[in-house]
Amino acid sequence: MKISQLSVPEALNLAHVTFLEGLGKLERAAGASGGEGLPELRARLVSTHTEVKEHFRFEEQNGYMGAVRKREPRLEHTIQQLEEEHRQLLRSLETLLGVVQAATSLDNVFREKVRAWVERVRHHEARENEVIQDAYNQDISAED
Repeated sequence: MKISQLSVPEALNLAHVTFLEGLGKLERAAGASGGEGLPELRARLVSTHTEVKEHFRFEEQNGYMGAVRKREPRLEHTIQQLEEEHRQLLRSLETLLGVVQAATSLDNVFREKVRAWVERVRHHEARENEVIQDAYNQDISAED
């Protein structure tokens, strides 16, 4: 099934699942025991940066958040908060990238910062899913 044939909630859910798989790779790369070395973690962070920018652009410019705004104007404030979180998450990832680019070795403190960032993104994605479900489940509850 092509994405264009999916409903907004289905397409966004598919995008989130794929995105979260990439975050899992980063989290494993940052694992304190048996984690990857500096070059591998650096490469994974660079890749994640590209994926995050694309994912957030997809959400903001591909109409998913716009569709929710149009469907449920009452969610405008929440959507604005989520979009601000996009900018915050990107800035914090760029800070991690700066650190890893300058690093000559990895320590557990940095690895923990990467894992904490991944957890923040997962929490953010879960909130987005809740907003989408809230917007699109109104029809279902109205029919009950």
